[in-house]
Amino acid sequence: MKDYIGIDVSKATLDVYDGKKSYKFSNDEEGFNSIVSIVEDISNAVFIFEPTGVYSYALTQFCALNSIAVVIVPPKVSKDFAKSLNVRSKTDKIDAQILYKYQKHIEPNMIKIPQFNEKAIELQEMLNSYEELLDATKRLKNQLESISNDNTLLRTTINNSIDYLMDQANTLFEKIEQILLNDEETKERYNALLTIPSIGKKSAIYLIIFFQKYSGANAKEITALVGLDPVYRESGKYKGRQKISKHGGERLRTLLFLPTLCATQHNDRIKAFYTRLVSNAKAKKLAVGAAMRKLILLAFSIYNSKQSYRALEVEYAN
Repeated sequence: MKDYIGIDVSKATLDVYDGKKSYKFSNDEEGFNSIVSIVEDISNAVFIFEPTGVYSYALTQFCALNSIAVVIVPPKVSKDFAKSLNVRSKTDKIDAQILYKYQKHIEPNMIKIPQFNEKAIELQEMLNSYEELLDATKRLKNQLESISNDNTLLRTTINNSIDYLMDQANTLFEKIEQILLNDEETKERYNALLTIPSIGKKSAIYLIIFFQKYSGANAKEITALVGLDPVYRESGKYKGRQKISKHGGERLRTLLFLPTLCATQHNDRIKAFYTRLVSNAKAKKLAVGAAMRKLILLAFSIYNSKQSYRALEVEYAN
């Protein structure tokens, strides 16, 4: 029987619950070793925690280096689980207890020793900063629209800020590209992705960083991580429309929306798949979501194999 440990991760501390007692440790190697010390057999332990961005990276790396099994619970899943328990209060201590109780919903295939790619995390952080710069630029452009043309001083100031932020964003993205392509194996994967009709340089870089970050994921997990796993709503005679979960991967989905539309017209595999769905009376919005899922899985396969895209020779089967 597994020894489950619920861990709520914050910036400086870890709230820990082992089913009997609550603890608070520092969010560093000393704190991680303190958790290990309360477990009788670390090889039988399973740490349950949420991915809290940079705050949980060190814990994930510690578990990877020490072969400690984990279950990483998406924040929305954890929040919904707390609601199902009718828990109204929210503290770090309570959150750790809720994560501990989540063990009843854990399937064996959910328990894994994490893989930690420090370079991929660094690139993801750079990509996040790049996106923040673009968002800041967009906010300034929206602000500019509300300023009269007569206010030349303010318009000049904002335009200068926009130009500066765009220069910073472009410089950062070039640095990301340089770091990626300096590695020969990554460059090979990058070039393979570019052979996919509708996938350009920016999309290929985003996909590579995403796949590197979740290097241990399989195709089904990749689909869920990008929020394209199907969700069904049925009750009695009622049958709702199938939707995608949208749990995570928002930026990647947004980036790939236009390439997916392009793929439904110019990528023979995606076009055949999309056309079949539409001809079977599937709503176009649903068909586009399914086409995006197919495009990402196609990219995932090519990323792993490092083989160039091959045009469709026979009727594409789902």
